[in-house]
Amino acid sequence: MLIQNQPITNIQPVRINQTQASSPVKLESDKVVIENAFINKKPLVDRKIIKPEQNINEFFDEISAQIFPNSPMKHSLSKLLQMGYISLSSSAYTNPKKPHSAIALKLDETKSNIQHCAQLEQYLKNGIGVGINFSNFKNPTQKIKQLNEYFKYREPNLNRPPAGIALLNITHPKIVDFISLKDSANYKNWCFDLSVIMDSSFLSKVDKNEYLTLDDGSKISAKALYFKLLDSMKKSGEPGIIFSDDKHFTCDSCAATELKENESLNLAQVNLAKFVKKDKTVDYAFLSQSANTLTIALKRMAPNGFVSILGYQDMLNQLGLNYGSKEALEVLEKCLGTIKEQAQVNGVKMCISPSGTTSRILKTTPSIEPTNNNYATYWDEIETMEVAQKYLEGGISKTFNLKKNHTTEDINLIIRASAQKNLKGISVFPAQ
Repeated sequence: MLIQNQPITNIQPVRINQTQASSPVKLESDKVVIENAFINKKPLVDRKIIKPEQNINEFFDEISAQIFPNSPMKHSLSKLLQMGYISLSSSAYTNPKKPHSAIALKLDETKSNIQHCAQLEQYLKNGIGVGINFSNFKNPTQKIKQLNEYFKYREPNLNRPPAGIALLNITHPKIVDFISLKDSANYKNWCFDLSVIMDSSFLSKVDKNEYLTLDDGSKISAKALYFKLLDSMKKSGEPGIIFSDDKHFTCDSCAATELKENESLNLAQVNLAKFVKKDKTVDYAFLSQSANTLTIALKRMAPNGFVSILGYQDMLNQLGLNYGSKEALEVLEKCLGTIKEQAQVNGVKMCISPSGTTSRILKTTPSIEPTNNNYATYWDEIETMEVAQKYLEGGISKTFNLKKNHTTEDINLIIRASAQKNLKGISVFPAQ
């Protein structure tokens, strides 16, 4: 039985031994000194969180000591970080005392653009992503363009690329303009993702060929609007969809979880790939122990802590299981249940975040996604999300990587199935 708040002392690496992990190797191509074979230090260097010559193990020791200054748990936390079992967010590595990964921000339409940019600046310079609902703006597309220009203007001087998500309710009078905003966009010019907030009655109106009443009293064909949305998603992958009856819905910059207005989150991840034993079984006891250490650390750093996962596909590869199979879903459910138990004990919530940078740092597969060389059907992905959502607060959002020669009907089926399974939201990524 797990004893709460006790330090972990017997961490065993899964793939390589400790001698290999600590052997110094210098990569002349990027001048990054590697002291730890479990960790890819370069993303941390690129974001100027650490210096190329800085010892990554000592860095994790320092971070852990700041979180647990008077507790032996600092040693447990540092070892778990060093060996890639867990990860904190880049904002936590920058400042453990203010480790906010993202914030759901409310902007006052009566304020000037200069005032809005000044409000955003404190988050941009600290690498904090923003989620903004623009449904209270009369001309949301103009405001989004203005703020995006400011994001791009600041980008060269920021350690972390600025990230935002712009949300708009489907009954907003400018919804067509919003949907079309990135139809012919160069993505290099954009820091904002887009998502439409779709209420539970909209698809029914589409099927019945009814009109949708917009907030200004005007009417538009629900079917025509839906086809416009499908066409835009097919062309550019945007906007995404948030399924909610709350037109003021707000979330973090990746739509990983719903947040209250002006609420921030502190994010960390568990790397499932590290908990596969040599006999191809999952070490659930050690997973529980590691989740306990991580969630205690999250709670110490900030009140609104969220724990997520990554390395799920990597775990399945080691177990010899196919993504979406009954056995894979059973493993996922048990892993999430194990982590959830510790999260509840320590007052931390759960979400599923994209984890692109973190997965590169930990040298594993991102989030809960299937990889291209082991591709699953859309339905396998939706069923996987349905299992995961039972353990999460605020629902779940899912990005679907579209296949080559995808059609609007493919996107329609994804939307319908996701709505049926009560996913919080979806986005699609066109085949390259």
